Amino acid sequence: MLRLLALLLPLLQPPARAREPSAQDVSLGVDWLTRYGYLPPPHPAQAQLQSPAKLRDAIKVMQRFAGLPETGVLDPLTVATMHKPRCSLPDVLGAAGLVRRRRRYALSGSVWKKRTLTWRVNSFPQGSGLSQETVRTLMHHALTTWGAESDLRFQEVGSQGPTEPDILIDFARAYHQDSYPFDGQGGTLAHAFFPGEHPISGDTHFDDEETWTFGSKDGEGTDLFAVAVHEFGHALGLGHSSAPDSIMRPFYQGPVGNPAEYRLSQDDREGLQQLYGPWFWRLQPSGQLVSPRPARLHRFWEGLPTQVKVIQAAYARHPDGRILLFSGPQFWSFQDRLLEGAARPLTELGLPPGTEVDAVFSWPLNGKTYLIRGRQYWRYDEAAARPDPGYPRDLSLWEGAPSAPDDVTVSNTGDTYFFKGLHYWRFPKGSIKAEPDSPQPMGPKFLDCPAPTVGPRAPRPPRATLKPGDCDCQCGISRAAGRPSVLLLPLLSLLVGGLASP
Repeated sequence: MLRLLALLLPLLQPPARAREPSAQDVSLGVDWLTRYGYLPPPHPAQAQLQSPAKLRDAIKVMQRFAGLPETGVLDPLTVATMHKPRCSLPDVLGAAGLVRRRRRYALSGSVWKKRTLTWRVNSFPQGSGLSQETVRTLMHHALTTWGAESDLRFQEVGSQGPTEPDILIDFARAYHQDSYPFDGQGGTLAHAFFPGEHPISGDTHFDDEETWTFGSKDGEGTDLFAVAVHEFGHALGLGHSSAPDSIMRPFYQGPVGNPAEYRLSQDDREGLQQLYGPWFWRLQPSGQLVSPRPARLHRFWEGLPTQVKVIQAAYARHPDGRILLFSGPQFWSFQDRLLEGAARPLTELGLPPGTEVDAVFSWPLNGKTYLIRGRQYWRYDEAAARPDPGYPRDLSLWEGAPSAPDDVTVSNTGDTYFFKGLHYWRFPKGSIKAEPDSPQPMGPKFLDCPAPTVGPRAPRPPRATLKPGDCDCQCGISRAAGRPSVLLLPLLSLLVGGLASP
């Protein structure tokens, strides 16, 4: 028994107290945490010091970003991490960054309003063994990494262009006329500025005192491609992430492999989708906008696979209120905003294998669902859960309807609307013949655009042959991102009438 107690005593004794951080460590820690956004700057008028509780919380958030145990103490590992090479930008963007969220990525709140961005290397590293051609090639691959997961395109331009490129790349030393001076080898490596309208927006700077390398055999130097991918994430609007495999972690993580084969992590892809993924406006059953600001497709429809870039059609299934989204030869079912199950093939609804749809709607006159592709349509019996025989039929049976409509919807008054481009065709309740004054511009009725000015009217364009850009109104909603029909119309059916009670 005595021998057993002797063996247990070391386990029962309280653990030794952790080494208290030195005054120098505390001073370094507070300065570092303030510099990178974890602590607010001290108020000079009130001479207030950071409270122990705030300091402890800030240290925990920093440890989370660094992948360290969240002790809230400036232990040796935490202090050592503060000395690691890293990005110059702060990790916490506002007070909301201190709250633990389901997602790890952070967004700056700013995005580019165009989808083709220009870039140029304005100056090259002086102390690196990399040639100018290698540097340009690495920058190209780093930008392409982000373009591969979005519809963004990047175009290199020369120095003789009429305007400065969107992303201007420089290798600079120490103070270089911005708010983030470099500190020599180690420490801060690079920084980039978020999108915006300022001359410096999107510009990306690398510390020229670093030893920039690529494919280093001995691990010496700093891998230029890895740092460039990180910084271009900032130039597109992403903040730092605490996800372990994210390229947007604030600390340098070493080389990431072959640039031609490198792919972003799930966390980075989701962050990019929130900024540049598909989006849409929501309409009330009355036809009025829920908000003038659009909703992000993947944020709104929880569980929709991130690789889905385009929704071609959508409608609310009246028997059970489920909302169906269509993309390619498959569709997904949602209850409210939550995905139910995996993708299902359109063959379940009676369409031939490989067929896609342009528009889907449920007609209250007979309770049937109509699926349109080009000049043909199929009809599906929801009550019997089977396609009706004798289809497809020619869309000309709906007299005046445009071929391959962007969407079709039925309002809460029973009128049926076909949409194509920026115009609509109205079919009165119960009728399959368009109103004589169709088509009409969509903006004034559905997008809160001002009505066309009074005066001589231009000749009406031929029916069903409108150009996608034709519109009588000039409001910002109808011109958003230059692609209003892509962004609004695929979801109009469920947004006008689909959210009403089934």
